[in-house]
Amino acid sequence: MLATQYEFMPHMLQSSAYNCSASMPVGRAWADEYGEKHVVFGVYSVAFGVITEILYVPCMVGLGRDLRTSCIKIMFWLAILDMFAITANCIGFGILLLDGAVYCSNPVATAAVGIMGYVMWCTASTCCIVLALNRLFDMLGLSEYFCKQ
Repeated sequence: MLATQYEFMPHMLQSSAYNCSASMPVGRAWADEYGEKHVVFGVYSVAFGVITEILYVPCMVGLGRDLRTSCIKIMFWLAILDMFAITANCIGFGILLLDGAVYCSNPVATAAVGIMGYVMWCTASTCCIVLALNRLFDMLGLSEYFCKQ
């Protein structure tokens, strides 16, 4: 699925729907004409992201104190990924909501927030699968085959 998205992405971005400069230059005029500011949802999104990031810090400290087992190391890595995902999906998205941004008002920011959120979701999902396999191998007694001798 991901490979097809990368294959078709350049063609999609070259279509007339993404040709921002065809009707007016890229910039604030797009947000003024086509954008809609969502203040309540934007403030909620940014506040939720900031509060969640603050609450993540003690969790990270707790996990960081005991990095002896492989499952704790995986959960620590997953927490780091989650913090980046929250930055994109809550704080970055909330700022774009407050600004009333559309793609053509700031293509770099909207693409960066979207790509960062998507990449973090894919990476965190893969990390969750690795954590589940790690726990499964440990419960079945197969983890000894993966340990250093």
